[in-house]
Amino acid sequence: MERINLYEYDRKNMKEIEQVISRNGLKFHLLQSSSIIGKMLKQEHSITFSESCFYDFTPIMIADGDRTNLWSPEVIGILNSYFENVEFEVYFIIDKRYSNEIRETLYHYINDVESLEELLHISSADVKNVVDLTSNQFTDLQLYLKDNLFGNAKFQNRLFQELRNYRLFNKIGQQKVFSVFICGQSGIGKTETARLMHSFLSPNEKFIKISLGNYSDKSALSSLIGSPRGYIGSSKGELSDKLFKSKSKVILIDEFEKAGVEVHNFFLELLEDGKFTDSLGREFNLNKYLIVFTSNIKEEDIDKKISPELQSRFSLMYKFSPITETEKLDYLQYKANLLLEKIKSELNIEFSPEALANIYGIELQRFNNLRKLNREIMLRISQEYQKIIED
Repeated sequence: MERINLYEYDRKNMKEIEQVISRNGLKFHLLQSSSIIGKMLKQEHSITFSESCFYDFTPIMIADGDRTNLWSPEVIGILNSYFENVEFEVYFIIDKRYSNEIRETLYHYINDVESLEELLHISSADVKNVVDLTSNQFTDLQLYLKDNLFGNAKFQNRLFQELRNYRLFNKIGQQKVFSVFICGQSGIGKTETARLMHSFLSPNEKFIKISLGNYSDKSALSSLIGSPRGYIGSSKGELSDKLFKSKSKVILIDEFEKAGVEVHNFFLELLEDGKFTDSLGREFNLNKYLIVFTSNIKEEDIDKKISPELQSRFSLMYKFSPITETEKLDYLQYKANLLLEKIKSELNIEFSPEALANIYGIELQRFNNLRKLNREIMLRISQEYQKIIED
């Protein structure tokens, strides 16, 4: 069955969107029951699309709210009429607040939901991808990671070398997805790499994280991409659902080694094709996505757990080294300074020299990862804070 691409927009950009559409000599119509198209649909059960235009489904969704039985027949009628009369370049658009609902309800009609701002080359400060960053923004990303990711400087250099290659080859259609596999002990920055990339590129979107720790049984793939409607225990699938709910172009796949062969084969195909189809037949295009796979697996066991075919699909594989004493000290100073400055600016509280000596006097050799060190820093600051407010 033929399907459309639906384009979602942020309503705060609507004025600029209308201006760009007008400058290009095109027209913009709001689709609603009281509109001319709505009346034509009810009277003739068909619409002739006689010009290239942008048609907005949003008013229909707003008018009928969550009453799917009211708005979906009208939308289906419009789409069926379009499929019968495809002669012009027609774009169907919708406020992004309603895009998930229409896509989930009419998944047989909608192939993908894309950004209208991106289509019209309207810049969006909220969501970026690593391919379309300017040279200055790409440099800023590198500096941001350097300032906030402690340890493994060689990894960061390798990562950005490979990302430069990816930015080139993606633009000529040769590499759709960038993937990095990071192994090493817990608490040394593997997942933080993905979080920092996400926070720079999409700070206002939900972070897409899939933990594969419980994905080793026979239903693992269904848990990931869903099972067909009507099946007992059917679900949307965690990956599908989170991609619906976030426009972030960064995905973290944690504890990758714990998943079974079926899930590994799924990612083998995804990294090859740059897209996947879930159990409901909905296609997800992951072009320009960055996927970070993390694992606590030992380097010598990688070949036992991950096939050579899958390893060859990763853009970069790297083993994180343990955090050095110098890197622990740098982290202690950075994190304590950050928290103390926030307490000073937001609560107007300063700590005594004795309190600061206790906070900065942590015995770093006791900690083998930054996650535990972070907990100790927060504990000591909290203890010193309690002493102040109790006096």
